[in-house]
Amino acid sequence: MLLSFDTVWRRWWRNGDRALEPQTAEMPVTRVPPTEAPWLSHLDLAGIPRHLVYPTTTLGRILDQSADRFGNAEAILYNDHRWTYRELLAAVNRMAGGFAHLGVRRGERVLLVLPNCPEFVIAFLAILKLGAVVVNAGPLMGRDDLQSVIGMTNPRVALGLDLQAATLHSACAGSTVEHLVYVSLQTYQPVLKRLGYQIKLWQNRDAAAGGVQHTLLADLLTRAPARPPTVEPDPNSVAVLQATGGTTGTLKLAQLTHRSLLANIMQVTALETARPGQERVFAVLPMFHVYGLTLCLLTAIFNASTIILMTRFSAEEMLELIRKHRPTICPIVPAICDEISDLLQKEQDDDPTLGRLPRGLRLCISGAAPLPRETAERFHKLTGATVVEGYGLTEASPVTHACLPNDVRPGSIGIPMPDTRARIADLDDPMRDAPAGEPGELLINGPQIMAGYFANPEQTAKVLLRDLHGEIWLRTGDVARMDGDGFFYLLDRKKDMIIRAGMKVFPVKVERTLRLHNRVKDVAVVGRADPHHTEAVVAVISPAPPASEQGKLADELRLLCREHLAPYEVPQIFEFVEALPRSALGKLLKRELRKGAVAAAETPVLPDPAGAIPRERAAEPAGKATNQIPESIAGRFKDLIHDDDAEAYPIARPLSEAEITASNGNGKGRAHKNGNGHA
Repeated sequence: MLLSFDTVWRRWWRNGDRALEPQTAEMPVTRVPPTEAPWLSHLDLAGIPRHLVYPTTTLGRILDQSADRFGNAEAILYNDHRWTYRELLAAVNRMAGGFAHLGVRRGERVLLVLPNCPEFVIAFLAILKLGAVVVNAGPLMGRDDLQSVIGMTNPRVALGLDLQAATLHSACAGSTVEHLVYVSLQTYQPVLKRLGYQIKLWQNRDAAAGGVQHTLLADLLTRAPARPPTVEPDPNSVAVLQATGGTTGTLKLAQLTHRSLLANIMQVTALETARPGQERVFAVLPMFHVYGLTLCLLTAIFNASTIILMTRFSAEEMLELIRKHRPTICPIVPAICDEISDLLQKEQDDDPTLGRLPRGLRLCISGAAPLPRETAERFHKLTGATVVEGYGLTEASPVTHACLPNDVRPGSIGIPMPDTRARIADLDDPMRDAPAGEPGELLINGPQIMAGYFANPEQTAKVLLRDLHGEIWLRTGDVARMDGDGFFYLLDRKKDMIIRAGMKVFPVKVERTLRLHNRVKDVAVVGRADPHHTEAVVAVISPAPPASEQGKLADELRLLCREHLAPYEVPQIFEFVEALPRSALGKLLKRELRKGAVAAAETPVLPDPAGAIPRERAAEPAGKATNQIPESIAGRFKDLIHDDDAEAYPIARPLSEAEITASNGNGKGRAHKNGNGHA
């Protein structure tokens, strides 16, 4: 640093004869760039971009683009019926015109209560074409939950299956719903099954119409214009209100915008290395869950893939359709892996020349539940298809992590998707990172994160964390760790963690040990209140052996745990049941097990369009109404637990109420008396 003569003279004068000390220039503060995330190099090796360019459009427009490029390509295959992309676009435009005829306008919410069927695909895209919002409830949602959703969202139009007319009318009674539009799947059935469908309709007939206008979709379409009104796209607007509740059963609606869903579509497309117009996607996962919605419907439409649609899962029917239509991509859950493997193994045992799948199925993505290594390896051996485990949750549209097809690591949920950051936070202070390699809560940052919970700023503030740099992180509630290569491993749900005499017990670790016993097919480990040790470790085993053998098996399992686990991790109680309670996607419902001994689990069943053709299921209890659907909350790819009474997270700068509520609605539409201030 050069000093002027005047400066040197003045300093010399003040210091007398003392020599002037050399002055050092003040160095600018240099910011050390953060260490590169370890998983990025794996994206590079897999040929997946670290960063993506996202469309600045809306979901309603992606069908137009696919139909323009691949108009003659098959869009949907369903029960021997086929639609090209050009035909699908025409059907969507006409249905959008029908909804507009009923008064649906931009920003209004439309309740969708349908299983996988062509009408779900058409209605979903038609609602978005109008700039309206899909309230994606699903047919497994019980009447009480439906009433709650209707009360929160105030829809004027609801679309459901004619087989559920009584349930829908009961849920809509006294609400803002003015039009109930019914979809019939009867035309897709062969002659014998049509008879069964008629019987089901008669059993579920709804005589009381009340103040709600009932309309058949076919009648609505006959008087609908061929083209809907043009609506200017707004990528930042909410596209879907997706029901989620976690295992606590507290119903919430995640606001998924066009932008967040399109971001996840692009991320999944990069993972799949999807080829536009060439893929065939098997859609067995329910689209009223965000997992099936994004991977089976939206990503497929974006890439102009053929959607092989299946209303409800049956291993025999799925295997037949795979052999007939030769899908290339198949999103699944571990339970489907096991049933397909069992069926193929049985075929091979009966005839060694059978038990094979045709070539072409190149990728299966498994989510919704942990994928055991044995399940993945067995499925690959029998089918030849690679199974990669992924992770996500409704609040993230849903995918945040996935293993790479060329680098599958058993037990790992993989690495973050492009443009997605993840960190392992201290279990007690989310603002502080956990030590390297140590378990902590998984936090996610990325373009696929939701805008918040609809009309629920309190819960939004609990799960969306703003750091000191203004970045928003989603708290997953999952305990995880990251290895040196940047691969993540789920250890357990934060709320599932058991505290025994001050020591932390991770149920997944105990369950993994118990599965080593050849008589344990399914297991769940939970904590129950204990007056002396805070919580007792309880293992629930399925299937149940004969009563005379249960004591011996419990001793064997206890000895096995002592060989592999710490003393405080060994279960104190062993219980045996025929089946563990699970959701429609096979997600274990541990809340039922914490209450105490459980009865045999009831498997949620979709309304069967082939009502007269019985499937393997438990007999209906005497006196049970035929139109009742097992209680279940839709929209769970990976259930998120956030208790209402959980303490608020200590964040650097809490999200303001204006920030939280800004995305809860656009302020347009009619005001209704729900007390939440939203139209």
